[in-house]
Amino acid sequence: MTRNTTTSHRRRDDLNDYWLEKIAVESKTAEEIRAHTVPENLSPVAKTLAMLDSQSDIQRLAGIRSVPTIVISYPIESLQQILPKFKAIIEQSVDSEEHTVGAEAIVLMIQQQALSYSDFMSYFSQMICGFLFPTTTNRFTIDFGGIWCQALCNTIDAFPSSTLFTSLLDLIFNRILHGSYVRDRLAVILAKLSSRLPSQVVENRLLPVFKNFINDTNADIRALACEKLPILAQSLESDIVSTLILPLLVILSKDENLTVRRTCLESLLTLHNELNEPKWNEQVREMITSLVKFGLSSRTSTYLTSIAVHLPEICHAFTIFNVNEASFIQEMFLRLTQEKNIPACRLACAKHFTSVADYLDHARFTNELEDIFLRFCKDNDVNICSTMPSTIITLAKLYCHKNEKNDVSIIWNGFLTLLENINHDVMFAIARHLLDIFKVFSRDKSEGFINGTICSTSAVPDPEIFVNTLLEYERRIFETTLSWRSYILCLQAFVHLPCLLSSELIQTKILPRIFSRIFTRQVCVREVAVDSYVQSLRKIPRRSVRKNAFQKLKTDLLSNKSYQWRLMYITVCRQILVHYSKRFFKENFLETVLSIGFDPVLNVRIQFIPLLIEIKSILRLPADRQSISRIETMMGCFLASKTITLHDLANNGLLQLDQIRSYKPISVFSTHSSDDENDQSKENEEDLLDELDSSSRRSSNKSNEQYAITKRLTDTTISNKPNPPVKSPQLSKPSSDEQHRRLSVTKQRRRQSLVDSTAPRIPHQTTIKKNIKCMKTILKQKDE
Repeated sequence: MTRNTTTSHRRRDDLNDYWLEKIAVESKTAEEIRAHTVPENLSPVAKTLAMLDSQSDIQRLAGIRSVPTIVISYPIESLQQILPKFKAIIEQSVDSEEHTVGAEAIVLMIQQQALSYSDFMSYFSQMICGFLFPTTTNRFTIDFGGIWCQALCNTIDAFPSSTLFTSLLDLIFNRILHGSYVRDRLAVILAKLSSRLPSQVVENRLLPVFKNFINDTNADIRALACEKLPILAQSLESDIVSTLILPLLVILSKDENLTVRRTCLESLLTLHNELNEPKWNEQVREMITSLVKFGLSSRTSTYLTSIAVHLPEICHAFTIFNVNEASFIQEMFLRLTQEKNIPACRLACAKHFTSVADYLDHARFTNELEDIFLRFCKDNDVNICSTMPSTIITLAKLYCHKNEKNDVSIIWNGFLTLLENINHDVMFAIARHLLDIFKVFSRDKSEGFINGTICSTSAVPDPEIFVNTLLEYERRIFETTLSWRSYILCLQAFVHLPCLLSSELIQTKILPRIFSRIFTRQVCVREVAVDSYVQSLRKIPRRSVRKNAFQKLKTDLLSNKSYQWRLMYITVCRQILVHYSKRFFKENFLETVLSIGFDPVLNVRIQFIPLLIEIKSILRLPADRQSISRIETMMGCFLASKTITLHDLANNGLLQLDQIRSYKPISVFSTHSSDDENDQSKENEEDLLDELDSSSRRSSNKSNEQYAITKRLTDTTISNKPNPPVKSPQLSKPSSDEQHRRLSVTKQRRRQSLVDSTAPRIPHQTTIKKNIKCMKTILKQKDE
């Protein structure tokens, strides 16, 4: 391809092809720069005043933000100079950002108790009411009432609970303008003030205003007043609520507007506890039923979603009213779950499925409920499937408590269906709830051994299918997602699987998968996999399996050429110290662990020092005198190292070793009684595991002997087949080719063993010799 080298004209700039808005750069004159400059030698109060007087928007905003700090630090000067200036700036400002920052500053001053209620009323109450309820002659083109309405609500919350707002209420009533323009703000503020006013004031002054709101021509005002009625009811006595609030709700329940009726239903459900009186129960029930039926017939998404969201409140209201509306609830729930075009409605149904099932109180799942439940578990909506794990937990708690095995089996099948979902969000949701699900479906503590963690039978139906599905889910979340946090939750949940599955399945299926995750690239996954593997091994009753597993850890980690895996073996030892007894560690790991001190890699020895301190804490004199001496000798050898990091760690380690008491304290004065009891319980569990292993072996040997005796007794035929002659070992002489082959194989094995024994020692021979020489020197000095 020929290159175009013509340069007869300049190349057109590519940026000229686009319409770019040019940034206007304005040069400032010396006078303008001088006008925006605040002298540095001013006091904080004077500097704040200068920034408030500045013509620059940025400096003025900075000055408004600094007002709370100045008021807290200089209260006297602030009341005289800062607050009047701050108020004047806010009143004259037409910038919404300045109003927002100013409102936040006032709330912050009250929260910091730098502004009392009297100072607030004298400085800011008139200004705020002016913004909330502006007169016709004093209105800005931009309305700031929404900003200051929220600010006044935050201000009321910021004052102490003992503050009475009667004076503020009088001021608000004096500034009210009758019209829909300010009635929404007035309803919000009066509802906020109701919790800080006496009950008599609420009844005599606030309720008449809300009665006026309910008769307003604007449907939004009626809906807002209906929404705030439960807040007013909290400040009234129960009999007043029934006589004054309930009639207002009756009027609103017959409103022609859908929003008003929906809000009325929500307010009724909020107040159903206060309206729980025999003479009002029937009326309230009829109102709730009629409003729900009206919403179902309207088929509006907002109304139907509101009904679905409030399903627990509806069921609870019918329960405390002692009304049997099971058929109505079931029909309503079926209607709501069929709204495929309203995802929010179906999502709320999936979330509150347990509340409906509990209210219906069927001895077992009806066909309709079973179909709805399984449909939710297979739903194409990711949000619904992500909600189902928490629903499964609540359902399982409900039906496991009732001992309904058939219903529990249905719930378990729904969980298996969720495990097959390949969506990442659903997989993450399952991982967050996996441990709780395993706990709910666990076998009873009276079954099996060690609180139900060891048993020959599984507690779940179709355990083989479950294990295969679970391992496939674990593979997907490990290979197809990058959320290691979710995968770690999955591994942590695997620790609880012995409470669900038999020991045979744990040994053959679960342990190999966890062991394979120890050798992954992610360090966080490795550590959790080690922890899960060590804890799961503790629930295996066969001693030979545990011994072989720990031996494999030693072979694959401690004897590995890579120092990273030797570091991982230190992590294994730490987990053994946590989850196993001291006796188990000393019998099976102590000698092997101490050999790590001769590791040629510095990083391994650095990580080994904290482990030595932990090991010293479990050793006791006089039984472990030799091990304690070896640990102290090894720490002294590390102290003689020329590496600064290793030397410092060893120095601190020696100080910690000296603080550890190696003798067994008297139980009366011991502060480690709980640790000793925990260790004793671990020893008892280990002894029980060994006893289970021994008894199972004895029973198997006994059955084999009984089978052999029975076979000899039943075998009555005598074999006439001649016995083959026994060859003497002296007569069986191998051929020369076979001798040559055996000799060559033996030589090869000797050469290979020689290479294997010398290869890893040659590169680090100097380091090991130095460590051995150092230890010999320290031991010789101790003997002298």
